[in-house]
Amino acid sequence: MSSITLEFERAFDLPASIVWDALIDPVLLEGWLADATVDPRVGGEYRLAWIAPTHLVPVAGRIVALVEGSLLEISTGGPDRLRFALVDVPGGTRGSATSVRVVVTTALEPRFAPGVIAHWRSNLEQLEELLRGHPVDWANWERDRGVSWGQHLERAQRENLL
Repeated sequence: MSSITLEFERAFDLPASIVWDALIDPVLLEGWLADATVDPRVGGEYRLAWIAPTHLVPVAGRIVALVEGSLLEISTGGPDRLRFALVDVPGGTRGSATSVRVVVTTALEPRFAPGVIAHWRSNLEQLEELLRGHPVDWANWERDRGVSWGQHLERAQRENLL
């Protein structure tokens, strides 16, 4: 098993302060990502228990970097890290938008990478839906998101990124 780093980026037509809340507020996190426990300070606990059908292990870590509104980095104490960087970018319907870059570093067998890639691409779609007022209906995730997730998986397998 080797350590891999995967990067994802997506722009949202909202100010960084709104997007930021979806990264640190447990109620909002549950609306797009996972059941969460968050103590939003450096050294604070950051736990994610995935709700969607997935084989990913829960994230149980500590916040190692936090810059209000722009940077959140979580470490599990091993090689695994999860980093969110938010940057204001010009454009959007309000004159500015927010670019979110997610960097996932994890120990993973390369054959499992497409599933992780599909997971994060789907998660960012779910974040966009949450920010538009539509949190994930976890009880019906397979019905609502299963096809899209499958398309992300097929794309990741074709891309052969590793």
